[in-house]
Amino acid sequence: MQQLVELQKHAETFRRMNAELVFVFREESLGVSGLKKIKAKHGTTYTLALDNQKQTSSAYSPKPMTFDNYVINADGVVGKVVAGSLRKRATADVLIDALKAMQSAAR
Repeated sequence: MQQLVELQKHAETFRRMNAELVFVFREESLGVSGLKKIKAKHGTTYTLALDNQKQTSSAYSPKPMTFDNYVINADGVVGKVVAGSLRKRATADVLIDALKAMQSAAR
């Protein structure tokens, strides 16, 4: 949750960059009601999704305990993978820099 809270502090920057952040939870035992509790508790404006069966997210994170972040352009192409672990997640600055690089390359 620490990453979610940290990234929420930069919500306006992401909005100005026309970026949408989506968090996919793979182990939320309370299901959708758990996501609603998380959203309310942390006041996040981001989309929270659930994939407990790992049907879709396993294509991005096939190994257990992977916490990678994907920067995907408007065409659905992965432009950058920011590696993460249980203890070390991507920071807002790293994701913002990746977005800037992708936007510059698109010009």
